[in-house]
This record gives sequence, C-alpha cells and structure tokens, in this order.
Amino acid sequence: MDIPLCQNSHKPQLMLTGPEALPLYRSRPECFAGALAPDGTTCAKWAEALDGLPVGLPLDCPPVPDRETCERPLTMRYISLCKQAFRPLLHDGAAFYYLRGAQTFAALRAAVLALGDLTGRTVIAELLIEDDEGHMVDGTDVRAAVGVLQRIGVTTVILTAHEPESITEALDMAAPYARLSLGVSVHSAWLRAQTTLYNTEVFLPVEHDDEARLLQAIDAHTGGRLVPRDHDDFILAPDGTNVHFIDPTIDISDEIECGPRLEEALLDAEEDAGAFKLVLECEDDVIALEKYQYMIARPLCLCAESADLLEQGLRVYAGLALYDGTWEQPEDVLHYLEQKYGLIRL
Repeated sequence: MDIPLCQNSHKPQLMLTGPEALPLYRSRPECFAGALAPDGTTCAKWAEALDGLPVGLPLDCPPVPDRETCERPLTMRYISLCKQAFRPLLHDGAAFYYLRGAQTFAALRAAVLALGDLTGRTVIAELLIEDDEGHMVDGTDVRAAVGVLQRIGVTTVILTAHEPESITEALDMAAPYARLSLGVSVHSAWLRAQTTLYNTEVFLPVEHDDEARLLQAIDAHTGGRLVPRDHDDFILAPDGTNVHFIDPTIDISDEIECGPRLEEALLDAEEDAGAFKLVLECEDDVIALEKYQYMIARPLCLCAESADLLEQGLRVYAGLALYDGTWEQPEDVLHYLEQKYGLIRL
C-alpha cells in the first residue's frame, strides 16, 4: 500500500475503520486511502467488497517486560514477544499492518523489526505525542522517531495526542524532515476549530467519532499547511531519543570498548567528538550497549569484526547507527543492514 508524499494537488484522505462507513466509501471512494479492519475475517470480506482499496489490520504492541526480571538483551526478548503476539493475527489478505499502543519508542521500533522479520507487508506506525513540544511519553523527540522509522520500513506515521496544540507542534517539527507520509488521528471538532496541520495526508477517526463527521470537518478545514522537505544537505542521525543533524565529515571519537567499564568510558569520552564510536567484541558488549544506551546523547558509530555481532548491536540500538568502514563488511551485508536497521554509511 503506497500513500503518496504530500503534494500541492493532493487532498487528504480518510482511513475507513468501521462498517458504518462502507456506504460513505461507495459514494465518495476518492476520499479514502485505505481501510483498517478489526480482524482477519473482516479484512478478507472488505478486501473483496471495496474495489481494490487497500485493507489492513491493527496490531497492538505487547507490554514491555520488566527490566529487572527479563533476560538480556531486553530488546531481543521483546522482539520475540512481538512475534508471538503478531503471528496469529497475520492474514494473507492484509495489505498493511497498523502498529499501535507501544509504551516507548524503543518498543515501537522493536515491534517494527519483529513485523519485518515476519512479513514484507507495508507498515504504518502510531505515535502518541504527550506534550506541546513534540515529545512522546518517554521523552523521544518526534523528529527522532520519524527519522528512525522512515529508514527501517515504515511508510506512514499517524500522530495522535491529547490536545490539538500537541498535534500542531509535532507536525510542524516533523514535516520538514519526513520522507514518509504523515497522518493524524484526531477529533473532528479539532478540524472544525481550524487546528493547523502541516503536510497531513491521512486522517483516522478517534473513538466515539466517525468517518462521516471527520470527512465533513475535512471538507470545511482551512488550517492545512504545506512546508517543503528539508535536510538534503545534512544527515539525520537520531540517537533513539534525541535528534541530531550531522555532516558526513563528522568528527568521531577514538574507539570505546563496550565492556563492563562502558559507563565510565562514556563519562570520560572526548568532549569535542561529534559522535561516539563503540566497538562490539562479544555478546556481553551488546548487553552493555543496551544497558547504557540512555547515556548516549550523541550520534553513535558502531563497529564489529563479526557481521552477526554488528547486527545484534543494531538490533538493540534504538537510533540510527553510523558506519565508517572500521572492520570492513561485504557490500551485500552492508546493504542488508541499511535496509533493515537504517545503518548510515559515511
């Protein structure tokens, strides 16, 4: 399922979410981007009845396991839990999957990786914005979230929030750097109040609202704004929480070993280095990387002699890692790591 990037001539479209909207779709099919069915049986029926409209399924992210009792690496365990939760819900007729309910951004990213391991279908991800400064509940910057998701296979991000001001600010921040489609799940009343929305292409009704009211509000909405895509002259390299804009010639620190003294090493790292370079030499280093990831507030360059170990590090690191050629890997391996984990080659 492909939703085009925002263009001047493109009118925002709805996502059909309930059977009561089927007559509306038949009368105004051009207003719908797709349909979100509640289960596999309904997905198959709608796919047959809706004249080629892409029909997908929602997938609720499972709870994050307790950090104190779960075996490490926690990310690997959570990916396994996602696979267990998602596998029975997958359906051959689904054109896409809609990931929602993640407790943290790291959990959402892990869920995307899990789904990518299971299927090659289109992925749409929901982000809950918690404040009016573009942050998720765990403090992740919306630009960091979008920057990561768009490089690991997500084609559309749907923003939702408790207040309309939060949606406006998050879209304003993310729109210039988004290379995927942006959508919102909002109250139709927010649109009637002319809430400003930037580069918004897809609308989902919220609970207790419906497609008819939302479409009517969209037709009368004059608060839509288009902003140009930016950042072609620099690299967006989030650390998983914060957003960083870097130059390809960024100064990288000397190698830092991911051993039992990683916390101390990060505290003592070069102040003038634009990015940290961490070396993975064994599986315990991957556990250390995950444990002390919260201390890494700069772009991260990962290197390992073993391609398998490098992939494990990329699996647990919630940001977009840099690769500077240390311990050169085969071209096919690098291409796979770029596609799967968004690895940035300098």
